[in-house]
Amino acid sequence: MRFHVLLFASLLCLAAGCAQRPDPPPATLAELEKVTAAKSAHEIATYIFDTYGCKNCHTVATGGKFGYTAMCEQLKNKSEGCISMLTSVSQIVTLPEDKRTPENNEKLAHFKDYGCTACHRISFGSVGLTEVGAKLQTLHLACTDVQKVLN
Repeated sequence: MRFHVLLFASLLCLAAGCAQRPDPPPATLAELEKVTAAKSAHEIATYIFDTYGCKNCHTVATGGKFGYTAMCEQLKNKSEGCISMLTSVSQIVTLPEDKRTPENNEKLAHFKDYGCTACHRISFGSVGLTEVGAKLQTLHLACTDVQKVLN
C-alpha cells in the first residue's frame, strides 16, 4: 500500500512538472554575486526569471510585457498577480495576526509559495526587501525591471 501511495505521489509530481526540482535561488548576497559575476543585465534578468519562480507564471512576450502561463491566467483573474499580490500583502501585514482573515493568511502563504519572499521581506507593518532584493534593485533588476530587460 505504501508503495502505491509513493508511486501515485511521484506520478502526480511528474505530471505537475516538479520532478526536476531546481536549486533554490540565492538567499544571500554572496550567493547572488557568485552566480551573477561578470554577466550582462540580460543574462542576470534571464537567470532571475528562470530561478526565482517567474517562469512558473510568466512567459516572455513582446511589447514590453510578460505573458501568462495557463495556470497563472487564472491567478491573475483572482487578483493574485505580482503587483496586486504585493499591494494586498502590504496591507495585510499592517493587521494584527488575530485580525487576519483566512483569505489574508492564504494570500500570505501564496506570497511565499510564488517565490516573492526571495526578494521581499515581510515584517509586521511593512514589506521591505531582503539583501538579495535590495541588490537586484540597485542593479535595476527589480521585478518590473526584469520584465523590461527580457522584453
